[in-house]
Amino acid sequence: MATKQRIETFINDWANANNTFAKDFSGVISISGKGGIIYEKVRGLRNKGEGLPNQITTAFGTASGTKLFTAVAICQLIDQGKLTLESKIRDILPHDLKTIDAETTVFHLLTHSSGIADYLDFEDKESETQFYDTHPVNKWTTNEFYLPLFNQRPSVFPLGSKADYSNSNFILLGLIIETVSRESYHTYIKQNIIEPLNMIHTGFYATNNLPANTAIGYVWDGLIDEFVGNYFRLPIIGAGDGGIYTTATDMRLFWDGLFQGKLLSKNMLDQFLTSRTRFDDIDGHFGLGVFVIERDGETIYWHDGGDYGVNFHTAYFPSTGIVMTVLSNFGIKLLDFNNNLMSLLASKND
Repeated sequence: MATKQRIETFINDWANANNTFAKDFSGVISISGKGGIIYEKVRGLRNKGEGLPNQITTAFGTASGTKLFTAVAICQLIDQGKLTLESKIRDILPHDLKTIDAETTVFHLLTHSSGIADYLDFEDKESETQFYDTHPVNKWTTNEFYLPLFNQRPSVFPLGSKADYSNSNFILLGLIIETVSRESYHTYIKQNIIEPLNMIHTGFYATNNLPANTAIGYVWDGLIDEFVGNYFRLPIIGAGDGGIYTTATDMRLFWDGLFQGKLLSKNMLDQFLTSRTRFDDIDGHFGLGVFVIERDGETIYWHDGGDYGVNFHTAYFPSTGIVMTVLSNFGIKLLDFNNNLMSLLASKND
């Protein structure tokens, strides 16, 4: 297991070699083990206009990190006998699923093997800008809102023939949670995951009404050469595919609760963690809503998220109990940093 000194050296060396990271990183890097905190770094501002600094208890957006919560919720409903992995979504949802293959199951959605087109698949920046002009972010308040954005688009590959990451899969899973539980998606996640684990700084917050000590996401505006708030670039509130806010401390509670059996049965947890599919452009495999990767003989479970003004990565190392969480509210690229840090934490060398 990497020592605090090795972690500090790695992060300092990375900062010295990557000027953008050294200059613009704003957020939290947290690494904890069974015995407590191993390394923490807090930097930057949660509110640039008022000069308010980030804190270890600051909540950050997670973008697609939300998919972990959605997947666990679906697995809970399977545990309760209300669903199966083989359940066909047309038999569950009351919606008219126009071009979606009639044989599509919950399994296909969880493993991104449905072939359903991603509603965020844009040809270029211009088409993306036009899309948000006609779909203003203040309207994005429910999972149902998203359905017309992909419901009539053709499949991008035959059902079950491969896997390719699509946010639309998890919008449909959000709708399934609502239909089966008879609760709103946000209410179900709050009552069945957030509250049982006492994740007091985690929730679906509206970007125009963020609670105290929550980080505003910032994106670079080339017209004025300045970072500005991401209010007009993200849905006003999250859905099944993204948008929950959380802290590094709460992600420790999430991983511990998951592996201690507080959320899923032992059998369901084993199924959740089992490698199922593989993406062409991502190292490792995918389980039922979680990435699975081997590094230096260590199995690591992880998920990440990235959007305008949001960078999130969390990973769990079961052999050591390490939880690594990186949260940032400035739009800089952290993919290589997160991958290299995971490799360091998996290393057997002291």
